[in-house]
Amino acid sequence: MSIDVRPVRSRKDLEAFLHVSWNLGLDEEKCWVPPLLDDYRRQLNPKTSAFTPHGELACWTVYRGRQAVGRISAQIDHDFDKSWPDEPKTAFFGFFECADDLEVAQVLFERAEAWARSKGCVRMRGPFTLDTKGEVGVLVEGFDTPRMIGTSWNRPFVDPLIQRAGYAKAKDYYGYFYRAHTPVDAFTKKLADKTRALPNVKIRNMSLSELRRDAVIIQNIYNEAWKTNWNFTPFTHQQIESIATEYKAFIDERITFIAEVDGKPAAILFAVPDINELIHDFDGELLRRPLNLVKLVWRLKRRRPKHLRLVMLGVKEEFRASRKYGALAAVLYEEISVRGSAAGYAAGELSWTLEDNIGINRGIERMNAELYKKWRVYERAL
Repeated sequence: MSIDVRPVRSRKDLEAFLHVSWNLGLDEEKCWVPPLLDDYRRQLNPKTSAFTPHGELACWTVYRGRQAVGRISAQIDHDFDKSWPDEPKTAFFGFFECADDLEVAQVLFERAEAWARSKGCVRMRGPFTLDTKGEVGVLVEGFDTPRMIGTSWNRPFVDPLIQRAGYAKAKDYYGYFYRAHTPVDAFTKKLADKTRALPNVKIRNMSLSELRRDAVIIQNIYNEAWKTNWNFTPFTHQQIESIATEYKAFIDERITFIAEVDGKPAAILFAVPDINELIHDFDGELLRRPLNLVKLVWRLKRRRPKHLRLVMLGVKEEFRASRKYGALAAVLYEEISVRGSAAGYAAGELSWTLEDNIGINRGIERMNAELYKKWRVYERAL
């Protein structure tokens, strides 16, 4: 049966693109939780996207006959070009879903690569949806546990399929699992206690009533603390506003912290309840099915998630490099351990960290967290 590649141009095209996962039968997999499609619709709509003001984007769906069997996006991030002038002309791909069919995969990549070449790009890297602040990578280890909020889950054949299509590993991202009441090692606790006892150090919870104020603090610390991380791009004001809007409904103030030194923000820890536990039966829809929205509000009040995801932990460089305050990260690790348990969370995922971010990974391991998932990013010269 012949293959037909169709660009996403209309609303109908977009819905077909978004529902490829269902066409491929992922809804029959017990560990796949449908993403909330409202978020994707907002990201891919030029009028509401926080990405397109600083980037370019194109999407395609592949059909065999009438059946959609694959999809891909290609994007150029001009903020990446500014942050990484030594890697010019890099394009990215994302939203990759595909049947276990090399011909379909090759057609998808050929179309994305042709678009990238037409823009003058010399390499393709991904998947990112749409950058490192969205979903990252292809799951290559940890298929037996459900996807948590903001992460990806795919079938095991996707990694070898992408490599057979001509892509090689660029970098792995790690996900760690931490069980409540697991003791932090004695060295970490000693460092944390010493730093916490300093009279000018304060750990406060982020405030929902002042969410936009605290979101700006997150933006500033992220943009400084992560700036040397591989593939970093800065949070824009529009992106941080979008996140503040999307997450406000289910943020738990008890598990989000800002560390202050002399009253000034020095470090952040941002964790969120894993609402995927509550939306697995929503079929990806929230606003288009008002009953699902009612269910979510009720579930958040009556049976909050038992797991959380630690999304960000960062310390400003001036404090990270200080002998006096260098253990602020240890303080936040212990705080999330103690406060998360007290808030009723049974366990949490800490993701993502780069495989070669030795300092962060060792710190997580000192919490006695277990490396349980890996996601892979690929690259190919064009």
